[in-house]
Amino acid sequence: MGIDYKKEGHIAKVALGLQETKNALGPDELLQLNEIWSECQEDDFIRVVVLYSSLDNVFCSGLNLKTALPIWSGMRPQETDAEQWFLDDHKSVGKATLKYKELDKPVIVAVNGLCVTIGFEMVMGCELRIASETATFQMIETKLGIMPMMGANVFLRSQIGTARAMEILLTGNAVKATTLFEWGFLNRIVAKAKVMDEAMSLAESIAVNGPKSIQGMVRCAREIQGKSLKEALEIEHEIGKPIFMSEDVHEGINAFREKRIANFK
Repeated sequence: MGIDYKKEGHIAKVALGLQETKNALGPDELLQLNEIWSECQEDDFIRVVVLYSSLDNVFCSGLNLKTALPIWSGMRPQETDAEQWFLDDHKSVGKATLKYKELDKPVIVAVNGLCVTIGFEMVMGCELRIASETATFQMIETKLGIMPMMGANVFLRSQIGTARAMEILLTGNAVKATTLFEWGFLNRIVAKAKVMDEAMSLAESIAVNGPKSIQGMVRCAREIQGKSLKEALEIEHEIGKPIFMSEDVHEGINAFREKRIANFK
């Protein structure tokens, strides 16, 4: 089945469906994700993205050890264009996993089941996170003698705190969704059968809002990371000021006054 990409109104749905590898991601799949995120960014009609797995009990089993790890580790040379891209363009690979997120639209991830290594890191790059009560997350790189390189060392510390992040990274042990919810990493945990319903409901509640406002806040959240208070406030102003001058504001205010749902273009 591969990776399925489709649109429902203002919502883009991206489904990982690699049955044979249990959604382990190799060069071909990462290149496809890179292209999907670019398409979502360029499509003005899309306002929200929902990332999920169409497989039962697995969101992502990590990096494909047969097709990706041998190339990165130098165990064999690259043989295809996708493998060449994977080896040479680490920033685009990082874009594929949302490490370098150039998509100024919120990504809601729905996790049901196992979420390992690069899959876990991709979840870290999403703005909103829904998981089933039985979902588990794990960074197993240290057990393989390697180091995570898709953002876990940077993002996880800011998202759950240094001590908790280092425990996950250094032990390589699995962490339950209930624990990550308590630590503030997940927005919601729900019954397994309700994960996609919850993610789509959240997406729909966002998609009706002003698209420029949505994009501005997603961009701002990324760009203020690591900045001083003064720098962060300047970035907020620079991003927000043009939005106040846009047609979205006129429609939003008129709709509020007229007590109707805004019709943003």
